[in-house]
Amino acid sequence: MRQAVSFIYHGGRRSPALFLCLFLLTAMSAAAGVLVVGSPANSDNSYPFGWPATASGSEYQQVYSRTQFAQPITITGLEFYNTQYNSGTSAIQSGTWTIDLSTTSADWNTLSTAFAANIGADNTTVFSGNLAQPWAFGDTLKILLSTPFTYDPTHGNLLMDIVPTGLGTANDIAFDANSGNQYLGRVYPTSGRDNGLGLVTGFDYSDVPEPSSLALFGLGAAAVGLARRRLFC
Repeated sequence: MRQAVSFIYHGGRRSPALFLCLFLLTAMSAAAGVLVVGSPANSDNSYPFGWPATASGSEYQQVYSRTQFAQPITITGLEFYNTQYNSGTSAIQSGTWTIDLSTTSADWNTLSTAFAANIGADNTTVFSGNLAQPWAFGDTLKILLSTPFTYDPTHGNLLMDIVPTGLGTANDIAFDANSGNQYLGRVYPTSGRDNGLGLVTGFDYSDVPEPSSLALFGLGAAAVGLARRRLFC
């Protein structure tokens, strides 16, 4: 305890370097939240999580315009909503859902029906697992990513790629969608490409600290280290 006190006080004064470091550390603490793209919903669609539209092994891609993201974020989860249409379904069907995220040059009106052409070089499988669960109208499908994905909107648009396999009992759940916009687009086998249409999506995220903040923190930490060396020499 005595050492801790002497570290904070130097010559009877509080160490400015220490408090600078603490201030920068607090300022750098990553903000977390949910960024919803596509709200408010004005439509609904059962593809790709609902049934019978979804077929096992069929690929679904949705693009989000970079304009919907103010800064780089690390995406830790996805959310999809069911508030527009009540089918009376009581469960999401069993199956394995593989979800990839990547940065793409394709936009809401330029997605290719050749799925591979849309996928970016940083493509990452962020989730692969069974989404089977009880369901009621008004519920939110929350998917916690096993691998977080850091997305920088200055590098391009965001692409979500979903492939379901081994689907079980057919259940119809229509998730909230937004149509007639210029920031969502999707492509899937049964309809080709839909410009300006996509599922309302919530992105659970944490902010990515800016390089300048990291540099300032490093300087503050170095100043604290120097002050401590002088104190104990």
